[in-house]
Amino acid sequence: MDWLLLIGLLIFIIGAGVGIFYWREFVTRLWDDFRAEQPALSITNLSVLKAGRIVTLTPELENVGPGIAYDCLLQLSGWEGNFSVRTMHPPGSRHQIHSIPIVLGPDAPIRMKPVSRCYVRLVCRDRWEQRYEWWYPVTQVENLSTGLYDIQINLSQPERTEPHPSNWKVWQLLRKTSPDE
Repeated sequence: MDWLLLIGLLIFIIGAGVGIFYWREFVTRLWDDFRAEQPALSITNLSVLKAGRIVTLTPELENVGPGIAYDCLLQLSGWEGNFSVRTMHPPGSRHQIHSIPIVLGPDAPIRMKPVSRCYVRLVCRDRWEQRYEWWYPVTQVENLSTGLYDIQINLSQPERTEPHPSNWKVWQLLRKTSPDE
């Protein structure tokens, strides 16, 4: 009787081990497929032009991720405007780099007074309408000769906000067809 119990326990342990191995492979492949559809917007270059009391920032925005980014938006704290693009494709034949001129005159709120929590914000959605955000910190440095604030954007360390769906939700999203179909 003891041998039957040990053999049954051994068969259960081997079966559970094989099941866990295949489950982990399934989940890994599922997440790899999901990450292959995620966009990644980035400011890849930034140029600054000063003409008198007017400062023009020109960030170059591109999608460096593998997935298509939809409803892309760029905003700067203390700047009245924004920039939007309907779709940004990943590197490939339809890839584009967008140069966005941000003209900040002496009357721009970000140049007149210190702004708390000043950021350049990039927002987009993936093919399933999930929202992604990148926050680039902006530092204001007072220019003593003009009395206005100059702008410095840290491109090396953006904060990223992205969705964290469950395995079940990822599986459901991957089974959906693309919004274009």
